Amino acid sequence: MSESMSEKLADPWRVMCPQHHHDLVDQDGPTVYCQTCGHAYRYEDLIDKEETESYAVVGK
Repeated sequence: MSESMSEKLADPWRVMCPQHHHDLVDQDGPTVYCQTCGHAYRYEDLIDKEETESYAVVGK
């Protein structure tokens, strides 16, 4: 059974918008509102860090 978006958003650092913000509010539909961007994104446009391999790049 897959997790709902609300369950994923319960971990505040797991899901981010395409602009890499974590301040997301589920709109109980196919979209999540990013409070930092002031924009709604479809679930499929979000980045779930448990489903991707992300690597931090640190400059010198």
